[in-house]
Amino acid sequence: AEQQSIAELPDVKVRLGNLNANNQQKGVDSLIRSDLESLARHRAISDAALLGGDEDLVSAVEAAQGYGARVHLWGIEAPEGRNQAEPLLWEVDSQRTLDLDFFKPYVSRRAALPYEATATRPTREDVRFVGAQIAAKWLAARGRDALVELLPGHPYLPGSVDQDLLVEAEGLLQYSLRGQADLRRALRDGFWEHLQTQY
Repeated sequence: AEQQSIAELPDVKVRLGNLNANNQQKGVDSLIRSDLESLARHRAISDAALLGGDEDLVSAVEAAQGYGARVHLWGIEAPEGRNQAEPLLWEVDSQRTLDLDFFKPYVSRRAALPYEATATRPTREDVRFVGAQIAAKWLAARGRDALVELLPGHPYLPGSVDQDLLVEAEGLLQYSLRGQADLRRALRDGFWEHLQTQY
């Protein structure tokens, strides 16, 4: 309900990921990356303020900077230590820490739950199909020029593309692919097979 009310605000676009078995949203990082890249590519922004700390956001920062946008990382003061990934801090153009006391009435930290061990393991064909599904979405968002740039690297994907693929696939499958080398291979195979049929 809170997210729906925010989505109805003027000049606000809400991006929601897929819910996994633990009712966690997955795939939001790839949606942020897509938005930042698109806005920067069309010169709709010169600067972006990114509130977060997850290392997965590095590819979003790189995508926006690749089109000349400056990315400013905002974070909330940590009670102790640091709560933003170092690779992300290294990549951004500037960093600002916001006062923790200001946010306390509005934001609380929730412990992340692991994927349920009882989740049914998908078949290689299920995962291959999801790879093809994500490839179709990737191609529709980025176009044939991006495909032409990607193909010479076959069978390897750039780190940012591979990370987005894995995160989105886990959201769709509601199953963790960490430590599942055979399923990850099937996912990448499905992704590549679809792209090659479109070239």
